[in-house]
Amino acid sequence: MLKNFKKIFGIDHLASPNTVRLNRLNLSFTGDQSHLENEFLKEYAHKSQGAFRFAMVLALIFYDLFALLDVNLVPEVYKQIWFIRFVLVSPVLIIAFFFSFSKLFLKFGQITINIVWLITGGGIIYMNVVMSSVGIYSYYAGLMLIFFFGYTFVRARFLNAVFIGWVLFFAFVFTSYFYTEVGTDHLKITSAFFLSANLIGMFINYTLEINDRRDFYMRKLLEKEQEKVIAANESLERRVIERTLQLTKTNKELNKEIKRRLQFEEERNNLESQLFQMQKLETIGTLAGGIAHDFNNILTPILGYTEMALEELSDDDNLRYDIEQINNAAIRAKDLVQQILTFSRQVDIDMKPLQLHHVIREVLSLVKASFPANIEIIQDLNPDCGTVLADATQIHQIIMNLCTNASHAMAEFGGTLKIELFTKEVNRNMVRKIPKLKVKTYVCMSISDTGHGMDKETMERIFEPFFTKKEVGSGSGLGLSVVHGLVNSFDGAITVDSKLGKGSTFTIYLPQHSESQNKAAIDNEKLKKGKEHILFIDDEEEITFMGKRMLEGLGYTVTVHTNSLAAFENFVSGPEKFDLVVSDQTMPNMLGTDLISKMKELRPDLKTIIITGFGDSITEEIAKDKGINAIVIKPLILSKFSSLIRKILDKKELKA
Repeated sequence: MLKNFKKIFGIDHLASPNTVRLNRLNLSFTGDQSHLENEFLKEYAHKSQGAFRFAMVLALIFYDLFALLDVNLVPEVYKQIWFIRFVLVSPVLIIAFFFSFSKLFLKFGQITINIVWLITGGGIIYMNVVMSSVGIYSYYAGLMLIFFFGYTFVRARFLNAVFIGWVLFFAFVFTSYFYTEVGTDHLKITSAFFLSANLIGMFINYTLEINDRRDFYMRKLLEKEQEKVIAANESLERRVIERTLQLTKTNKELNKEIKRRLQFEEERNNLESQLFQMQKLETIGTLAGGIAHDFNNILTPILGYTEMALEELSDDDNLRYDIEQINNAAIRAKDLVQQILTFSRQVDIDMKPLQLHHVIREVLSLVKASFPANIEIIQDLNPDCGTVLADATQIHQIIMNLCTNASHAMAEFGGTLKIELFTKEVNRNMVRKIPKLKVKTYVCMSISDTGHGMDKETMERIFEPFFTKKEVGSGSGLGLSVVHGLVNSFDGAITVDSKLGKGSTFTIYLPQHSESQNKAAIDNEKLKKGKEHILFIDDEEEITFMGKRMLEGLGYTVTVHTNSLAAFENFVSGPEKFDLVVSDQTMPNMLGTDLISKMKELRPDLKTIIITGFGDSITEEIAKDKGINAIVIKPLILSKFSSLIRKILDKKELKA
């Protein structure tokens, strides 16, 4: 029943038996918590001082302020009332106020509170008796303020407050009944009123003290936990120190052992390093081939669908520019895959004459969206700089790395990124300053930022692999070393000029290949169409679906299969109905070359094309032995693919 009562009135949290253990009558700590009682009383006394002083000031103000009413309400007896206010009660309040500053208050504070409460309440009762002689019984209301102060403000202990409260209640009833002429009904009403106020005050005082004791107990628990944490930290620190000393000792011994063995193992380490490098390159090549196969399978439908969409859109259609950008991005991804393959095979890059302002604009169109709004991009590109002999993808990578570094340098406060393109006649004086240059014309690309800049020590190391000033996880430290290596591979040079707080400028010198500004011829060749029957086989359903749409759009009849065995069964049922077989190389159950070999046994003059994610999976010798007419590297470019199909179908023989 008691638990339900507490739960209904929301006081079940005041004293849980699992936490605070209190005597239900006097609210003192009991059981294994009884040792907290003295400490709590000392703390409670300290906290009572300020509240008690404030209460005494308020009591003195209100107790004496009502003296102004005495003159108007009861001129006959106001002197007696003033005697009570100013002679009996007010001095007690003043004395109690100053006593609260004494150290003795900490010991006798509760007794002082009880005395003040009893005297102020008794004064109100005495006033009530005096006022009754002139027929006024309204001053009993002042006793309500006394109850309010006693049960709440002055922080009286529960048992003390209950005792004083009931003493004042019975004193009021007794004096009203025997020493005043108040009517019985009026006395019953006022007594019931004071009884209710006294009970409510008791409950308030009870809950306030429980809250104080609960807070005190929880604070003590927290202090114990903090002590445990401190002790655990100290123990951990000791263990760390001990372990560190052990590791330091072990490390010293290990270093000595390493030094003794270095002279015997130097040659062995060199051989192992060379072997590891060879194995690593072989692994990278294998990984790159797998990536190329899967990634090209993804790019094939993207390029196919975008090319088909472009064929259906007019030159002034609003969507044409967007589709062209998707197509350009897919072609760039195709070039990146080729770059991975080229690196893994360690072959020369396909160097072509490039106009740098086209590549720069393309890079800036990509990075603008990722740059913060507080970075302004300024372009000053001279379109008459001629061409340089380089790889477009690697030039793209150089510009992207430098622009990204500039963005990071200005990320916090913003700034200006400026890219300039111009020609420079390098003379002997410049060659002495930049030994990698020669006396000739260079195409120069300058990338400047207004970021935090670099000091001299940093500039001397920025092109070292893995050197970085960024936070861990923000960069590998390879970006500028890759840029430096690529620029050197183009027979160029890179310089840097930077000041702390002013920004940095990177200038790249690339030999001018040609002064001609004619743009490379754009392949606007119309798609080649036909009416023949093509068998298209690929284990990727998206590619077969795209191939069917692509080829049917060119007028061909297309049969598709995603299973090599099912495709062969279809072919066996009517070998003569197919004019061309296009098959993926890497498929479950049967490779494309094996499938074509079996088909060739049934029909030797069959025209065939193998498509593959990476060229190393099938060589020209294998293709020739298998009777394959052509090999196409994914992703499929519609314009080139349509021309190749037409070329194969229109000729009787075509070497692979």
